[in-house]
Amino acid sequence: MMLFKKKEEVLDPYTVEQCNACNKTSKRKFKEGDYVFKTTDKCPSCGNGQMMIGKIFGEVVK
Repeated sequence: MMLFKKKEEVLDPYTVEQCNACNKTSKRKFKEGDYVFKTTDKCPSCGNGQMMIGKIFGEVVK
C-alpha cells in the first residue's frame, strides 16, 4: 500500500479594495489589521470616494 503525502501549500495573503464612488478596484498585499468592509484611504483615481476592503484572499506561492 502506497501512502501519498499531500504537499503543504504556502499562501500569500492579498486585499482587494474598491472605491465607493467610481468603483475602481485595486489589489495589494494584506496588512495586519485588514478586515472586510473596513474603509481605508481616499480613492487615488477619482479623489472623491473612499476605498473599502471588499475581499481578502490567498494565492499559492509557486
